[in-house]
Amino acid sequence: MDASASSPALTALRGVQLKRAADGEAVDAASVVPATGRVLVPFLTQFADFDSWELAQKLVDDLPRLEEAGVAVVAVGIGSAASARAFCDKTNFPIDKLYADETGAAYAALRFAPGFGREGGALGWLESAAPFVNGYAKLLVMCAGIGSPGTLAAVFGGYLGNKNADPIFKEGSNYDNAFIRGAMDATLGSGYQRPFELATLRLTNMTAILNEWDALAPADDAMLVQRGGSFVFEDGVERFRHDDAGILGYCPVERLVEKALSADPGAPPDPVPTIRSAAKDRSAFVDDVYASIAALEKRKPAKGEAKVNGADLNGKWRLVYTSGTKNVKANLNKAGFGGSYFPVPAIQSFDVQNERIRNGIYLGPIEFFFDGPFLWRENLGMLEFTFTKVSLKLGPLGPWSVDIDDGKWEGVKGAEQAASAGGGRIEKADAKATKPGANPFFKFVFADDRCIAARGRGGGLALWAREGDPETDASA
Repeated sequence: MDASASSPALTALRGVQLKRAADGEAVDAASVVPATGRVLVPFLTQFADFDSWELAQKLVDDLPRLEEAGVAVVAVGIGSAASARAFCDKTNFPIDKLYADETGAAYAALRFAPGFGREGGALGWLESAAPFVNGYAKLLVMCAGIGSPGTLAAVFGGYLGNKNADPIFKEGSNYDNAFIRGAMDATLGSGYQRPFELATLRLTNMTAILNEWDALAPADDAMLVQRGGSFVFEDGVERFRHDDAGILGYCPVERLVEKALSADPGAPPDPVPTIRSAAKDRSAFVDDVYASIAALEKRKPAKGEAKVNGADLNGKWRLVYTSGTKNVKANLNKAGFGGSYFPVPAIQSFDVQNERIRNGIYLGPIEFFFDGPFLWRENLGMLEFTFTKVSLKLGPLGPWSVDIDDGKWEGVKGAEQAASAGGGRIEKADAKATKPGANPFFKFVFADDRCIAARGRGGGLALWAREGDPETDASA
């Protein structure tokens, strides 16, 4: 079987020349992917890049498990064969599994993101209009998060740590550091990814990279900003693809391995278990959270049943995930576009009995929240709301509250009540005010005793986890 005839990706690679890291021999790029069986293929960025180092270092730990399951691993990186050998020497990635792309031709063929200031990337006109802006300057701009979606979030995440992730430095791993591990165990505890732990690995890698820059970096500095991606193939057919959108946007190794070992790498996630695991411990990948909520949005309830009952919303809910208002669907499997887990404690309360809503941010002793009324439109699954009061509380002090004038809300409520009571024809002004979606709203697509999910007026999706009974100004 000719694998390149079965996959657009492999067809695009046909005729592109790579070099084997082991001996520098030239090979056709399409030929490095076996035509049969399951194959994991990370296209690393250039060999002096954080992304390449992190992905390769972590993947080394999973190679025995993948090989035992019959999954082949083939990697490609940007640079010379000599740079690839230096890379393997520093990261312990097996040299027989690595190929070098000196010109980035494979990356262009696969249409991976070219990076800031290059044709097809952010401010792509710079490439022709300002050729004096070299790759090093463009790299610094991307490191600042400009034209590099998801980079700043990934950087800050390295400092914040993650209670739901495994520790970075663990005994027996490819990138363990016994001294740092011991110090963190003693001061920050063990069994989770500690604050500054991932940032420490990146600092260690940066030091090693700078010391070996001449041996690792590509000859063409334009390649410093070129992004990569990852594939899972089965019998020559592409089953999963991830495109790096920006620096530190490589596909998490845990996700790559999960896809490579799954029964069907291309299968969509099971929606309800996925959002429940996200609500419980944020263990689901954000792309899968988005896809799951979107799938629940499309499902049709049984005849005569509502997708979500208003009574199911009663409670206090912690915001877990938001997708933002970008065109997420078109950018799934591109890091920085699939939404994100919400980084600070944000609580939403729905008091169904009193038709009151509270939305607040809670940072230690600081509580900042809004209260107001809502209308529940059962036939649409829509909760339309406004805020009429803002409050601040500092520990035991307060709350101090200020009323917010929202005169149109009484008109909305009055029109609703008149319509539902059959109290006569609604005037034009009232009809406009009470039109569904005229005010901020959530259109709920799922609710149970663990989590709720909705699409907001701005088009973004959100997921909340249950915290307890509602707390609003009505309960106070």
